[in-house]
Amino acid sequence: MPRLCHLTDQPARGRRGPLSGRLGRFVRDERGTVSLEFVLIAPLLMALLFGIVSLGYYMGVSHSVRQLASGAARASVPGLDQAERRSLAEAYLAQAGTNYPLLTPASVAPQIAFETGPSAISVAVVYTVDGSLLDVANSLLKLNLSSIDASAYLAY
Repeated sequence: MPRLCHLTDQPARGRRGPLSGRLGRFVRDERGTVSLEFVLIAPLLMALLFGIVSLGYYMGVSHSVRQLASGAARASVPGLDQAERRSLAEAYLAQAGTNYPLLTPASVAPQIAFETGPSAISVAVVYTVDGSLLDVANSLLKLNLSSIDASAYLAY
């Protein structure tokens, strides 16, 4: 008596599954997955790196502006009168590019004021961020940062 076989018992020689042919090879192929993952993750990593560098640059420039203002006030101490103290403070402010390499001298706008009554000096420095890395971060991140301000007060 001949033996009857069911279709499920026979090997799938002539039958094709849903993932056969080119599509099946494409789905099963794992070459290039690292490249694809890199393409998906790289923009996020680059944005994170740009944010870290921008924040570090902002902190460095902000610290330099504060130090410039307080250094100019301290530099005026040896002066005997207001005119000499002003010239000493202005000479210190003129060296902003050499003493503070993150600052460009053209962007520094200082104001020196003397208090009436007890002898005191007030130095205010405004640093505009136009043309720097912070200007690029402003345009990309919409920070609304146009200048960095600092001031120092010193009583004689």
